[in-house]
Amino acid sequence: MFVVGYDNIWTVSATGIPCRIPVPSDPRCTSDVDWQEIPSSDGSPICTIVASSAAAFAIDRSGKLLILVMPTHVAIRKNIEIYNNQRWIGIWRGTFFIDRPQYSDQTGIIAKDLNLNEVDPGWSWEDKWSPYLDPRKFDKEGWQYSLSFLAPKWDKQCRMYHLVRRRVLKRHMRYTSHDKWIEMSNDESRMFTELAIGGTDVMGEGETLLFALGSDGDIYRRVGIESSCPGGRGWEIIPRIVYKNSESDDVTLISASASLATLVAITWDGKMYHRKGITRKNPIGLSWQSLPTPKNKAVICAAIGTKTMWCITADGCVWFTRLEIDEKLKEHTLKNVTSEGYQLVTQGGVSRISVSKYDQVFCISTREKIEIRTGIDAHEPSGKRFEKIVDRGEPRDQRWIAIHCGSTSFSQIPEYITSSSSLQSKMELLQFRKADWRLKILEQLEETTCRSWSAMNNASEIVLNSPEENETLNGNKSPVKHIRCQIKRGDAFRSVNVVLTGKTVEISGEKLDPRSMEYSKIKYVQPCFQRLPQKYLLYVFTGSQSVFECFAFTDEKARRTFQANVENIIRESIWSSTRSSFGESMWSVSTEGDVRWHCLEELSQESKFEKRVNLGESRGLVVGDGLLDKIDCGGNGSVWAVTESGSLYALSSRYQPLNAHDTVHDYRMTDERTLKMFEYQKHAVFRGFISFQGSHKGISAWMCDGRPCPPSFSSLPSPNWSWVDPTWHLEEEGEWEYSKEIDGVYEYCENRNGKVRRRLWTRKARFDSNKSPWCHVDAPPIKLVRLAKKSSSEGTINVVAITKDGHILKRNGVTRENFTGTSWTEILVDSSISCIHLQTDKLWCATSDGMISSRIINSSDSASFLSSSDWRHLDMDLSAISQYFSPKSSTDMEITGVSDILYMRVGFILFRIDTNEGTISDAYPMDNLQQVMVNAHGSICVRGTNITVVREWRVVPYTDRKATIIAMRNVDRASNMGRGLKNIAFY
Repeated sequence: MFVVGYDNIWTVSATGIPCRIPVPSDPRCTSDVDWQEIPSSDGSPICTIVASSAAAFAIDRSGKLLILVMPTHVAIRKNIEIYNNQRWIGIWRGTFFIDRPQYSDQTGIIAKDLNLNEVDPGWSWEDKWSPYLDPRKFDKEGWQYSLSFLAPKWDKQCRMYHLVRRRVLKRHMRYTSHDKWIEMSNDESRMFTELAIGGTDVMGEGETLLFALGSDGDIYRRVGIESSCPGGRGWEIIPRIVYKNSESDDVTLISASASLATLVAITWDGKMYHRKGITRKNPIGLSWQSLPTPKNKAVICAAIGTKTMWCITADGCVWFTRLEIDEKLKEHTLKNVTSEGYQLVTQGGVSRISVSKYDQVFCISTREKIEIRTGIDAHEPSGKRFEKIVDRGEPRDQRWIAIHCGSTSFSQIPEYITSSSSLQSKMELLQFRKADWRLKILEQLEETTCRSWSAMNNASEIVLNSPEENETLNGNKSPVKHIRCQIKRGDAFRSVNVVLTGKTVEISGEKLDPRSMEYSKIKYVQPCFQRLPQKYLLYVFTGSQSVFECFAFTDEKARRTFQANVENIIRESIWSSTRSSFGESMWSVSTEGDVRWHCLEELSQESKFEKRVNLGESRGLVVGDGLLDKIDCGGNGSVWAVTESGSLYALSSRYQPLNAHDTVHDYRMTDERTLKMFEYQKHAVFRGFISFQGSHKGISAWMCDGRPCPPSFSSLPSPNWSWVDPTWHLEEEGEWEYSKEIDGVYEYCENRNGKVRRRLWTRKARFDSNKSPWCHVDAPPIKLVRLAKKSSSEGTINVVAITKDGHILKRNGVTRENFTGTSWTEILVDSSISCIHLQTDKLWCATSDGMISSRIINSSDSASFLSSSDWRHLDMDLSAISQYFSPKSSTDMEITGVSDILYMRVGFILFRIDTNEGTISDAYPMDNLQQVMVNAHGSICVRGTNITVVREWRVVPYTDRKATIIAMRNVDRASNMGRGLKNIAFY
């Protein structure tokens, strides 16, 4: 079974059979890494192949162009709508001849036929025609009424003066021929000989540049390739190569950069040309320009990456040259390429070559074997040597004639590609960890530990406070640790000595009053990175969010060591007061992307039973390194999180916050982030706009992530980070935004009206950690994820996620042992979804325009999709809420609740919706309201500047019983704890 979303290398065997080579970043996250042969439907041999992340394209020996669409978690669907029109003539019936047709498009100009069932190859109808039911716009049968068909207003209730009515009939078309070769539509029956694909960083989401070389010698571009139409709609010809006022010789080969919009053509006599000016707005470019060849030799093959280009000349030599990029235009300049600038890599041995987005090189050797260029990195872009990869195909030792790796996105070659033992050891380790006998032993050990701990807590105080123990403590046998660092006082940093004595943290320094912190007072720590001046900070909180000490270090390793020491102190305090890592707790994500776990249950010293801890007094521990954005927790200790780019991760079931320091995790977490740096300037009399010193209203001349920074800085928070872009570059063509206040609203202004201005610089960085407790879950870009607080009777946990484009996915097979689940089921919807709320077996969702719907979900539903017909719309007047909607609020909306009571957040305003009584509360504004959720006990948890757990609400209905007034009654509040956090989850 092919795993969706992983990188793939595509090859063609000497017998003409295409083969897909999965290259997952972590092979333990998939059950299959074997090579997969996918022959064409009619058995015709394939000559050449290229691929994007969504589809592969190939040419058979007859010149036909074929497409294979990869399996997707989200269905490729088209919504077809037809308007059913009727007129009242004593009864409702068809329209008059002067009216619009009975079945038409929305304008009423084009007539439609309900019986027309023809679809394009690869597509099929998903359902039958059915009326669109939205209780806010239509009646129960889907009709809306008006005085005439041209009237601007339509009513969902039929009145005496209404003469016409209409309803929208919808039907969905689905692409169903995944993993099958389908001939692409070709109205003019063109034949093709070569393909090139690329431009992923230039085109929009789901779009790509596909070029084909026709048998007539012309180069064509496929028009209309997008997520909903992976095969495109037609062909557009690119003008022939004209150089020095004469048409060049016939083109025999084309190649394109996987990332940028660079197209290279090679003529029959070995000359190279590149198409200049290809952009998203002008995908066919402007003109052809000559490209020097190595030592002016004839070229027979070329491949382009992002920063390098590789060529094979007619004498069999392999050459390499560096490329320069115009960051503003997102294209290769190619001005630095000269015939003498190529570097000879090897003489002979290579027949075909392909370069990935991150300049990794794969090739077909003259022995017709697949090889890879090892050792390629930023410092050595030409690599070290060609090495044969491990053959996992059937039959073994096949011969190959073509290869394409442009759809891969790894920056370093996975070890298992060239080492057969590496993958075997990883899989054996995974099988060992999942072995039933091992899990049973661990379960028995955990039970024994709990009994021992319980017995120790029930022992008498005389035994616990024995003279021997007091003597040991008084004998100063506890380890004493000395740390040299700095401490923040105001805006300055002072050098201090920190001593961990075993009971207290002693802080002393010159011209600084000594300070002592008892171990029992330390609640949690928060690492932070400061760029101006560059320091690695560690905030140690000893009470509320406003009571802390800030320690500073000059290197990340020293900060990490001190953090581990302090967290061991916190861990011992929690160990002495709790039984479980997964009782009532809070998980949070800081603005730095780090996850922290807070224990909200401790053992009572009087009763020896667990009691609830006030959130402001809770202790917490940092959960590994990461770059996370949103988080949620559920039954059986399940924790899932999402990065800013939409990558989905699940916390390993082996991870226990209280013994994490004794466990080594080796999952890989990787992500990319675009850092944004604003340059501010003030207007000065007679001098115009100039840079300024210092800061005003917390804003300096250069700002990144809301903090001052040096101009064009190159420092990163930890060794796990590295730069993707070599330099900073301006966005939006370097245009300035203007404002009257430095902290005001900035807008583009042609007349430069404003006292201050700013412009945006960006630079992309990559986070890559191989020692993470977070395991990647294959999925499309995810917006948020929700977990059920209770598991089902079978032990499975419902996990539901929203993709960034508004689709809903349900993860199947999530258990304590199989914490990442097995597969996805798409829950079909007719509108884009903004937010969801998951109860144990019921799912609520809200669209961007405020329509609320619900449906029952079962953990046993493991089909590829669930029908949209099972949704039940909330038939209530939601105008009290919709009046607060705005384009911005559609992305700042949440829904949660308990049973039939829902709570909806729109911006800073909270509403209570009683779906049983049909009432909506008055708007309940809250200061800086950012998030609302429910915990496992049914309490509503609110995050603003403070974090508040509402145990009970006061609800007062109006006399008409259609609305209510709400107020908080029984609450736990942690003052200022919401600062520095961007997401939280409660269990």
